[in-house]
Amino acid sequence: MDKETFTLNVHECCSDDDLRPIMNCVHFKGGYAYASDSSVAIKQSLEYHTIINPECLEGKSLHRDNFKAVMGFERAECDDAGIVCTDHDGRAAFFEYFDRKGQEIPDFEKVLRPIGGQSVDFIGISPKYVAILAKAMHAPGKIFRFKFQGKDKPVLVDVPDIPNQIGLIAPALLNDTLW
Repeated sequence: MDKETFTLNVHECCSDDDLRPIMNCVHFKGGYAYASDSSVAIKQSLEYHTIINPECLEGKSLHRDNFKAVMGFERAECDDAGIVCTDHDGRAAFFEYFDRKGQEIPDFEKVLRPIGGQSVDFIGISPKYVAILAKAMHAPGKIFRFKFQGKDKPVLVDVPDIPNQIGLIAPALLNDTLW
């Protein structure tokens, strides 16, 4: 039997900063999962996951630890209150959605849309952030495409031939030189 659960590590893009709990979550809106730690971000279609009743996720958030835990189960079914999980050994668990305490889901679309590009001679990118996106994005061929938008602008990342997902990497600040 194939697993019916979250299948990609979107939670890897979440923050672990206790002072910004809203950034510790995977957020669901418009059929997509969103996550960010403010240095990387991801927007990924829920079509890449096999979770049951994904429409119940609309407008909800799930803490990164719970997202990861749900991935460990064979079957995960969403309802209005949370996610009911079971596995072939009879283990069962229920994961409530994150209480955002009235906070709105961050406006990921604002930063994930391309802006007018400009010529860039060089840009600093942390390998750590590329590694995070490599864990989180659906990339069967393990090839990323980078859109450089300017030396002080975020770098957009996608996977050729894989629609409905996009990543972002914040540029590293440099002193106008690589040396």
